Amino acid sequence: MAIFLFNGFLLLGFIVASVPNVLVLGSPDAMQIMDQDPLVKKCRYHRDFSLLEARCSNLGWQEIALNLRTDIEVLDASGNRVRELTNNDLTPYKSLAFIYLRDNFIQNIEEAAFANQLYLQVLDLTQNGLDNLPTGLFQLPYLRTLYLSRNKLTDSIFNVEVTSPLKILHLDKNKFTRIPNLGVQPNINYLNMSNNIITSISAEDLAPFCSLETLDLSKNVIKFNTGGCECQMFNAWVKLREIKIKPKFYNCINSTEDCANAQFSNRTYELYNECKSVIQEKVETEKARSTWILVVSCVSAFLLVIFVVLFCVHKRNRRRRREQQKEQQQLTANNANTELLNSNLKADNS
Repeated sequence: MAIFLFNGFLLLGFIVASVPNVLVLGSPDAMQIMDQDPLVKKCRYHRDFSLLEARCSNLGWQEIALNLRTDIEVLDASGNRVRELTNNDLTPYKSLAFIYLRDNFIQNIEEAAFANQLYLQVLDLTQNGLDNLPTGLFQLPYLRTLYLSRNKLTDSIFNVEVTSPLKILHLDKNKFTRIPNLGVQPNINYLNMSNNIITSISAEDLAPFCSLETLDLSKNVIKFNTGGCECQMFNAWVKLREIKIKPKFYNCINSTEDCANAQFSNRTYELYNECKSVIQEKVETEKARSTWILVVSCVSAFLLVIFVVLFCVHKRNRRRRREQQKEQQQLTANNANTELLNSNLKADNS
């Protein structure tokens, strides 16, 4: 009986030892990790381009799980049933750079929901039921890409200061009636405003976006005032700034002949120049920073050379002193031997 028990324990130990790491929760080498908790069941971990990603899409979540690995950098919880983001939902995950919450039922986001996401670069909230956003979202220091398509957002959400370094902004299929007032935006180069209810637009609306390269205004009902020059001014601004626009250009059939000599408003130039000055200031700051780094590097290199030279001189002088001491000792020994030899000779002669 004892032999059978012993063999059974050996077999059990062999089975446990042979279980692959991919089934061990928290294993650093795991590529697919399972958990018995219903909220994280079938949630897979994957490391791609050195970023640890939690793939938790289409799992029927009604809230963000709080017991995922805390060192994840990418969270994909798309296609779930999350209805609200609270201040605590993302608190355990302070290293997130990419958050994908596309196609959920999110209708409310509490003010501090993203307060701890200091490294967030990309946020996807496409296809939810949002009609408002927390103001703190627009002050994240590294947020560069924001997807807000297919929600219920209106012009009022941007009555806040936008300091995030946004480059790509998707606002299509919402309820905007105009280009959003984001203030001066020196970084945005792609803006999608298609499928909204925008009815008018002017060169002044685009002036704060001095780095804009692509603007999508398709499927809006934009009309220009009859007899005015807004249409030609808008087309002229787009052409002057080399902005790729959808649709390409508006047909200014109602414009007067005087529009050929029309000038952009002073406010348009003020906004554009303010935006360019921010870019120039950043360039000068970076240039000054690079100059200081170069100066410090040169000084450090110079001091290092001086130190090496002084060290070499010190080492050479020390070696010379040792050689001189050896020579002196040898000379002293030779003199002592000579004196001893002379004394012996005198003793023999006497």
